[in-house]
Amino acid sequence: MLDGRTISGFTRLHVLSFDRLAGFILEHLRLAPPRLLSGEGRLMVLRALLRRHDGELKLLSGSARRTGFAQELGGQLAELQQQQFGPARLRALAADEHLRPELRGKLHDLALLLEKYHEWLAQHDLRDANDLLDLVTARLRPAAAGAAPLAIEHLWLDGFAEMTPQEHALLAAIAPFCRTATLAFCLETEPAPSASWLSIWSAIGKTYLRCREQLAALPGCEVRTEILERVPGKNRFVENSALALLEAGWALPVAADLDPGDLKTQLSVTACASPEAEAVFAARELLDFVRAGHRFRDCAVLVRDLQPYHQLLARVFRRYGIPFFLDRRESVTHHPLAELTRSALRTVAFDWRHDDWFAALKTGFAPLPETDLDHLENTALEYGWRGGKWREPLPDETCERLRRQIFPPFEQLNHRLRQHNLQPTGTELAAAIRELWSGLAVEARLEQWSSQEAEILALDSRPASLHQTVFDQLSAWLDNVALAFPREPMPLRDWLPVLEAGLAGLTVGVIPPALDEVLIGAIDRARNPDLKFALLLGVNDAVFPAPPAAPVLLTLADRDELDQQNVSLGLDVLNQISRERYLGYIACTRASHRLALTFARQDAAGRALNPSPFIAPLRRNFPALEIGEFSGVPDWRQAGHPIELIPQIAGAGGALLPDRLRETPVLKSLAAKLAPLCEPDETENLSPTLAAGLYGAVLKSSVSRLEEFAECPFRFFVHSGLHAEERKTFELDARERGSFQHEVLRQFHDGVTAENK
Repeated sequence: MLDGRTISGFTRLHVLSFDRLAGFILEHLRLAPPRLLSGEGRLMVLRALLRRHDGELKLLSGSARRTGFAQELGGQLAELQQQQFGPARLRALAADEHLRPELRGKLHDLALLLEKYHEWLAQHDLRDANDLLDLVTARLRPAAAGAAPLAIEHLWLDGFAEMTPQEHALLAAIAPFCRTATLAFCLETEPAPSASWLSIWSAIGKTYLRCREQLAALPGCEVRTEILERVPGKNRFVENSALALLEAGWALPVAADLDPGDLKTQLSVTACASPEAEAVFAARELLDFVRAGHRFRDCAVLVRDLQPYHQLLARVFRRYGIPFFLDRRESVTHHPLAELTRSALRTVAFDWRHDDWFAALKTGFAPLPETDLDHLENTALEYGWRGGKWREPLPDETCERLRRQIFPPFEQLNHRLRQHNLQPTGTELAAAIRELWSGLAVEARLEQWSSQEAEILALDSRPASLHQTVFDQLSAWLDNVALAFPREPMPLRDWLPVLEAGLAGLTVGVIPPALDEVLIGAIDRARNPDLKFALLLGVNDAVFPAPPAAPVLLTLADRDELDQQNVSLGLDVLNQISRERYLGYIACTRASHRLALTFARQDAAGRALNPSPFIAPLRRNFPALEIGEFSGVPDWRQAGHPIELIPQIAGAGGALLPDRLRETPVLKSLAAKLAPLCEPDETENLSPTLAAGLYGAVLKSSVSRLEEFAECPFRFFVHSGLHAEERKTFELDARERGSFQHEVLRQFHDGVTAENK
């Protein structure tokens, strides 16, 4: 540690997760890291194993080939590995006659698939990524008896409420190589083994007790417990603040007598009309807090589940000009590069089927503008071009010129795969896909998109490097294809669900594009220790605290039955409820200056919602706390941003606003942008020249057309003015089929008549 008058800091300090700690240990042991198969690789292998062994499954065979089943199975097997359940232990449980037959069938199938998966890994000299901690633990235990292969001056563990058996084992294995170690847990007091699940410290207390038990069993290891008391002035809260009282009284509530004025500036609870109103309320509160002299980076918006809120918050915050970062992993499944790869392979597998072929062309990587692609598609539909027709010159000169520009990379993919009789190995398939990417200059196009996004970064919270991150992820996905299937040829049509299983699980994490921005994140994921202002949205019943998760394969009933046999798989329902209460404590104690909670009266579909059980204890602790109301449509006289004046600017040309306000530069600019969006003047008419060009010098219509005009003038304009038509397709409709049959009968009749019959 550097501790001088001018410089203070640390050297040789590493901040690591358990996985990175395992890599750090392998490096210092001078051991080559194993060839690891990632989670996406595991899903692809499992999808192939399900196809190969579905006849051997007792209970899961009916679901084995369903979309998404491989992903559920991969998650379940990963949980079993983290809990150190191997095939032998699962088979022993499957033979236990005290368990229900359905559960025994599930355990048999899971044991079979896990065993086959381990055999696959052994055949290809691979290790699953979830086995890394077990591998390092096994390496450390023999070394502990001899000379120390590594020396750690001090180990500090912090921020863990729950740990898997793998993590417990690694921690116990590395402890003998540490001179000292500090394990910090967020607990009120030292927990007792018989502590009730009703306590918010129940789950974290079990983690603490297991760590202490394992470390105390190590030879020569002295374990001491130190409790850090609350000392005013030495924590993040302002002295004598409502938030300090809230933190101290979360587990054991006590009534706090505070001045209502001070309480209102530090703690608020607001009922909003809808989730969108919650987002608008959050934006207004953030602007007020920043205008008071703070920074956006001092603030965070927290929710229990980001999925229903992230698009809503992003839309509202962009409207209010608030810089923000969404702490979430984005799915790669429908990124243009994933769609290109998926559609190109389907095009070759199904011989240039129209939907697959044009889905590949419309991903943005074809060297043609969209208008040319639309013309090519319309012509192909009109004349029925499909299959081998695309591999020969087209009769239309313009379309043939377009075909020659777009076809070569896809024809090369087709040629490479047909060299292997459409049964490539993983290595051959990955090479063919990379060649397609190269032929379409995929990386250059992604860089172009990134540059375009960088120009509008002020309007988009995503960093410009997202596309490059996706390219890296998909390149790693191809590496896993080659790694997992180096010698296994499969028909291309069988490859498609295997590859889809890997693509379905791909996500990318993004890096915050700026320093001064509001963090938006889920409570159980976001890390935000230095906040001044926290907004907690969605504090509704059945939203936060969230109901216990319902596992798909090993259900809650299955887990309860296993628990009765002293076989535990993670947290049970009661401990999940306790964890939700702990997460509530975490969410409400992050901020040092101000905390605002909101709940919605109804959801986006109009269904009534109730406030969370967390609200009642707050009101008991703070009798002066009042619940505010926010409709989502603030009074324009209390507007916090020009965007809130749009109804007044648009209505009556802005005459509803005072002249002095209407003439401010920002509102004049906004009014100019809104002017083209206003309703047209009822007295406005088309010029005679333009009307004649659209409808002719003499308007010819019918009663049905006049009825269409009365129903929808725009539809009348499109049909009778622009004369838009449905695009022609190479197929017979009911009327043409009847005409065709009549024509066949006519020719038959003429032929019979000509023969005098």
